[in-house]
Amino acid sequence: MQISKIDSFSGHRGPIYSLHQGMEEHLFFSAGSDGWLVQWNLQKPDLGKVVAQVEGSVFAMFLDKENEILWVGQNNQGIHGISLTDQSRVFSLKLEGLSIFDMVQFHGHVWVAHNDGLISVIDLASRTTVKHLKVSQKNARKLLVLTDELIAVAYSDGFIRLFNQNFELIDFWQAHENSVFSMVYHQETAELISVGRDAKIKKWNLNQSDFKQHSMEVVGHIYTINEVVLNPSGELLATASRDKTIKIWQRADLKLLKVIDAKRHGGHINSVNKLIWTNFQQQLVSASDDKNIAVWTID
Repeated sequence: MQISKIDSFSGHRGPIYSLHQGMEEHLFFSAGSDGWLVQWNLQKPDLGKVVAQVEGSVFAMFLDKENEILWVGQNNQGIHGISLTDQSRVFSLKLEGLSIFDMVQFHGHVWVAHNDGLISVIDLASRTTVKHLKVSQKNARKLLVLTDELIAVAYSDGFIRLFNQNFELIDFWQAHENSVFSMVYHQETAELISVGRDAKIKKWNLNQSDFKQHSMEVVGHIYTINEVVLNPSGELLATASRDKTIKIWQRADLKLLKVIDAKRHGGHINSVNKLIWTNFQQQLVSASDDKNIAVWTID
């Protein structure tokens, strides 16, 4: 396996906490502590376009592709909708005092993960809050749509909880010793893969009756694992960690294939917070506390 760093995007004034795929496969957005929303083009390196700026940190974004509106979670303030056609602010939803850790679309609603275990469910069309869900006192950190009927939510109490489209809690189990920060789902094998503060990677086979017992586990990093993503073919995993490294794994057996770090590959010099494995030439994009975004080819 050959790893090549082909680009490095700079311009943010602080740590970068969020990445999101754009309208096309070669476009993506970044945001972080400086409140800047920047669109990048993988076909034209270093030509970042600031689409908006808000006060405070941004940990989560959601793209309404049908209406070409980027939903931006402004911590302790609310959600702003930014039109991608003219960069105007289309709407603002006040959610004062709430952190916004993740947002996803599920059955015509946008689910929003907050601190203190709260989830807000917002109607996508009317942009009104239709439901609040609270089944934990700890932060809801990650939302992941599994099927047309199920959405998984990862919490800072170490639990993963499954809800249906009717907002009902279907099942739950303690997946990690403490905070679960990220998850991915492989549709063909019905495998849910989770990572978190305990630095472990765990696999759960949701097709099995005893799926609450992990089918495989490895210690993935020295410190917290912030992110896990699948490559477009679903054969590889990438993990990002507070230990400043990115690691590439075989999904099937969690075999470590490559470590991307500063010394060997010109990687990040601080915590790696977010990843996107794009469909554009299967390039991997990483964002870090070091204020930089790196683009990698993995062959």
